[in-house]
Amino acid sequence: MRLTRDVNLDEESRMLCRSVAEFREQVLADRARDLDEEASSGVVEDAFKRAASLGLAAALVSEEAGGQGMDSFSFCLALEEVAQGSAGLAAVLLAHNLALWALEKAGAARYLEPLLSGDAWAAAGWPLDVEDARARASFVPGGSGASLLVMGSPEGEVFAAAPGDGVSVEEIERPMGWRASRPATVALDLSASSRAGSLDDAGLIGLERGMLAGLSSMALGISRHAFEKARAYAAERWQACDYIINHQQMRLMLGGMLAGIETGEAALKQLALQGDGGRSALRAHRALKILTCGNAMQAALDGVQMHGGYGYMRDYGMELLMRDAKTCQVYPRSPQEETLSLLELDQDR
Repeated sequence: MRLTRDVNLDEESRMLCRSVAEFREQVLADRARDLDEEASSGVVEDAFKRAASLGLAAALVSEEAGGQGMDSFSFCLALEEVAQGSAGLAAVLLAHNLALWALEKAGAARYLEPLLSGDAWAAAGWPLDVEDARARASFVPGGSGASLLVMGSPEGEVFAAAPGDGVSVEEIERPMGWRASRPATVALDLSASSRAGSLDDAGLIGLERGMLAGLSSMALGISRHAFEKARAYAAERWQACDYIINHQQMRLMLGGMLAGIETGEAALKQLALQGDGGRSALRAHRALKILTCGNAMQAALDGVQMHGGYGYMRDYGMELLMRDAKTCQVYPRSPQEETLSLLELDQDR
């Protein structure tokens, strides 16, 4: 078994990585296509329950509220390992944990108990388009299979309701990427009965920071998977009197992938361990998301190119990584919107 990260970790973090890597290899490795193509068959729910047995369904909930109380860096490590096996399942875990984190911070712990065991998941819908008494999120990972939808207004109000209870859920058929997350478009009546609480400015920053850190972790997992698959294929593909891994252009591609992974992992570790950091940390997380997701997209494209025509065939798995990487890149905002948001935060200094 190969860990995604195997250096510069304390023993507790190494144990976490090892247990999630075992889950990835035993549960996800041979089911990636099923998770992508048969997401509504129950295979995602089964994988989610297996992940929950590792504590990943209540990772960010405090121990006082019945959760794991996992720190941000540990959760990022776990997400990276899961995303290396299935970015879609990692997206479900991220949305579920952000929903539970927001509920606890908003003073709505009463919603948590049924969702801590992994028998069901919640989905977080941010950002919202709010008009009059209706709010809409166009792409909610986990939305089609969630038992609770947790939505937030730009002002920090948190709403929670089950599907059908003032909530309409429209499953997105065959999305480009993250198909295993069973994404949906969700609309919610912002009635008093669905209001669960509110987040202050620090809570809103913490929520976005957690989302961006999770997306960066997922992008790193995709990059690592693309690198491993491309390297393995190059080591066995014979062309021009040699294995292509010995061709200079192939080695440059592999080296570029690895440089992006190492840079992203080092930066994510530093940000995740520094604590709150306020708007300064949020600005850094936005920049890191742009970097890691761009690198993941390039790694997937290079991996497809190294596979030649086989890279576009589903049997080889590279086209799946390319679709998932693009979804990481454009969610919840496009790279261009994310870049412009950096300037807005910089002007606030």
